[in-house]
Amino acid sequence: MPQGFNQVMAKRTAMCFFLIVMLFFVCVLRVASLAETESREAHANQNTYQLEVASVRKNIFDCNLRPLTGSESVIYATVPPTPRAIMALQSVLEGEALEDALERLEGGKPIVVEVPEWIDCAGVVCVEVQKHLTNETPARHIIGYLNGDGKGVSGLEAAYEEELATDEVVSVRYAMDGLHNLIPGIEPTLSGDTNLYHSGIATTIDINIQNAVDQAADKLGRGAVVVMEVGTGKIRAMASRPDFEVDNVAAALEADNSPLLNRALSAYNVGSAFKPCIAAAALEQGLYAKMQYTCTGSCLIGGQLFKCHNLHGHGQMDLKGALAQSCNTYFYTLAEKVGPDAIHQMAESLGFGQKRELAEGITVQPGNLTSLETLKRLPAAVANFAIGQGDLLLSPVALASLYEAIAGDGTYHLPTLIEGTVENGRITEAAKESAPTRVMSAETAAILREYLVGVVEDGLGRRAKPDEGGAGGKTATAQTGWTENGKEVEHAWFCGFFPAENPKYVAIVLAENADSGAENSAPVFKAIADAVWNMGY
Repeated sequence: MPQGFNQVMAKRTAMCFFLIVMLFFVCVLRVASLAETESREAHANQNTYQLEVASVRKNIFDCNLRPLTGSESVIYATVPPTPRAIMALQSVLEGEALEDALERLEGGKPIVVEVPEWIDCAGVVCVEVQKHLTNETPARHIIGYLNGDGKGVSGLEAAYEEELATDEVVSVRYAMDGLHNLIPGIEPTLSGDTNLYHSGIATTIDINIQNAVDQAADKLGRGAVVVMEVGTGKIRAMASRPDFEVDNVAAALEADNSPLLNRALSAYNVGSAFKPCIAAAALEQGLYAKMQYTCTGSCLIGGQLFKCHNLHGHGQMDLKGALAQSCNTYFYTLAEKVGPDAIHQMAESLGFGQKRELAEGITVQPGNLTSLETLKRLPAAVANFAIGQGDLLLSPVALASLYEAIAGDGTYHLPTLIEGTVENGRITEAAKESAPTRVMSAETAAILREYLVGVVEDGLGRRAKPDEGGAGGKTATAQTGWTENGKEVEHAWFCGFFPAENPKYVAIVLAENADSGAENSAPVFKAIADAVWNMGY
């Protein structure tokens, strides 16, 4: 072959060889790159050890965005099984807590342990997280409790589960080698957004008033307290007794006295606490506002004998005196004269016997309002209705509406419990305000305020009189018609407002299965009124 042809072929062969070498080199680089990527992914996903420290749940706040839940915090430490970390742990723990931690560290993996203080040691990560609920959480019956999975199962915790629950978890990740041993010198990493603690829902509860109510309610044994703001219907405090422990709900479920029952939302016989409703109906008619009556201790209604609680009689009574002394025969006669239509209409206009929803998923028992047909048909039913007996059943929350109308200008507001949604420490979506409903004239309300102040100053409610500011209200001892241990069960009430001039708050106090509203409930009312006055509210 010609020499030129051989030269051309040699060049082409050299070029092909060069290209083959280059392609091989590129393939080697590609394989190396893929191997490095897979190695990094394996290191990130497989060669780590992650410890979950705590789940993050949003909080429930009071009306001033002070936390009702999550007000207490705890320090958790993630501790690796290294000599330095173990020595650091021994400096802050002792006894069974230390023994338990050391036993778990024998497994060769980092552990999570609650510690009393921060630990400064390589490999140890400390994080402060909130304890969502504790046995010191206020208003536990309305706040509710969580199950073992951290999900709300009662109260606001259940009603607003979607708003309060998050997928956020505070966790710590440790680097490990291929043999699952900790890699020395690589510090663990902390993750989790605890800023969510500053979000949740805001309630109308005022934590200062709530704390005062919780303390006073402990004297009740079994019962409830509701404090409502006059002019808004916002519930500033609510308590039910007996209370329960959030870390031992099982014991409450088995208890005979139903600690988990929210008695503030439950319906009861109300007795004489209902008399101001009859008085309001009479004053609105105007015909019987100045009615005089002589109480002899009993009277005939529809041919049936009805007795006063004072079997010797109260003597000459007017409306003011009848409220002060809680004279039954006066109100039997007054209701008979005013008539079923007027007294039933007043009760119905206050929403008695109707379903009330304080917040989404928080419902007040409707109780029972004696029907107008029954009142028209049976004179005895009118007599029972006049003193809050018979088949009339109302909750403490429902009664608060009657006393708000009297304490204010004759209007009441549907009670509310939610202020709005909280995001990053501020309310971003406010709840709708409750509109006023007029049930009596301002003149009627003013007269009843005067008369109910007389109950506290000179009548059966003297034990409810605050040290400062005065108050008005009504005692009640309601018969239930059933017995316990051979004795008739009665419920004791004091329902009122404070201060006496320009009232700001209504307080309803129920002592379940108690002897006397004057003796059992009025002192609790006084304690609450004194505490709120001393706060400067």
